[in-house]
Amino acid sequence: MEVIVFVLLAVLGLAGYFKVWKPFQVWRDGRGERHRLAVHAQAKAADERKRPVSQRIHTVLPDRIVRRILRWHPDRIRIRRTVRIARRGLVLGRSVRIRPDQHIAAIGTTGSGKTSVLRILSAWALRQPDWQVIALDGKWGASVTAYRRHTRVIDDLAGIEAFLIDLVEREFPARGRMTGRPHLALVVDESRVFNALSPRGLAALTTVMQTGRELGVHVWCGLQDFKTTSVPSEIRMLFTCKIAGLVPTAEDAQLIFKELAAAGWRPDRLERAGQLLVWEPHRRRPHVSFALWMSEPALAGAANRVCLTKVPALPVAVARIVNTSSTRENTGATATATPRPDEFAEAIERALLDGPAGPRALARLLDRNPGTVARKLAAMTERGVIERTPHGFELITAPKEQDR
Repeated sequence: MEVIVFVLLAVLGLAGYFKVWKPFQVWRDGRGERHRLAVHAQAKAADERKRPVSQRIHTVLPDRIVRRILRWHPDRIRIRRTVRIARRGLVLGRSVRIRPDQHIAAIGTTGSGKTSVLRILSAWALRQPDWQVIALDGKWGASVTAYRRHTRVIDDLAGIEAFLIDLVEREFPARGRMTGRPHLALVVDESRVFNALSPRGLAALTTVMQTGRELGVHVWCGLQDFKTTSVPSEIRMLFTCKIAGLVPTAEDAQLIFKELAAAGWRPDRLERAGQLLVWEPHRRRPHVSFALWMSEPALAGAANRVCLTKVPALPVAVARIVNTSSTRENTGATATATPRPDEFAEAIERALLDGPAGPRALARLLDRNPGTVARKLAAMTERGVIERTPHGFELITAPKEQDR
């Protein structure tokens, strides 16, 4: 009998331990975690209550309606030196404008709106008389299809490297001697360009970003990943404007904004694609804005220009032909018998008297379109007036007669 009572008491003790005392221990040990979760929930609810009504509405609206509301159109009233890329509200919000003459990084996941931001910047530049746009692509031409009818596109890595090296070695010294420098925007809509460049090409791109802003050359990039594995650190720190869309994790927000993430610059807390955080050095507080959208048909309506401006001629000494009285009389006598001289070809010949030069250098010297200069050089080469050498085009001179 005593044994049965002991067994029953043991069973009741075990049941009381697992049914009462063990749950109580779990509840007691989890009080700190429950308190932390409750505080987080309260902070999240307070943060949601602080969000403006327009952001709440934007979260539930379909993409088709949002894109129709936030359709981009150029400024028709007056020409500004800033670009409108977003709005604070869906309909009546204040415009968010940025300065285009800086290095700009549009960061976000696929579909977050970074490509549309680059299109808006490019469409604005295409309408300005002193801006030129060149698109550099690392995805075999897939990301710059919309730019092909409007500006120059370089879609092979060898061509991109050659262009960057020529930009640093030839055009930068010429721009340094100019007083009114035209602007050149390099649109890079894929981080693969940074990873696939050779060390020499990457060094040229770094030089472009370090010194190009003073010379009127600006880099506009669209990036999905801002890590060092995608963008080298020496390039990542040179962006003076960051437009962050939706990113997946808090680590991405920390990489983009660093210590500013603690002050509320958290693109991982954005609720959907199309919401942006626009940072420039003078913007101290984070404000969620709504990105304007631009499609390929909208870009097709922009100004179709390949060479937007002619680079001013450099003050170089060239040989000049002085007309005397005898040459003027001879010209008047044979005006009806001889065809009109090719002034363009003569100008090229005078420019080549100082030494060989390439098409881009001649275009700068003569204040002409580079394409027109290249066609004229090809025609003069066929006629045997000039020849192409490793150092550029130079005049073909007849061999000197031997002294009798």
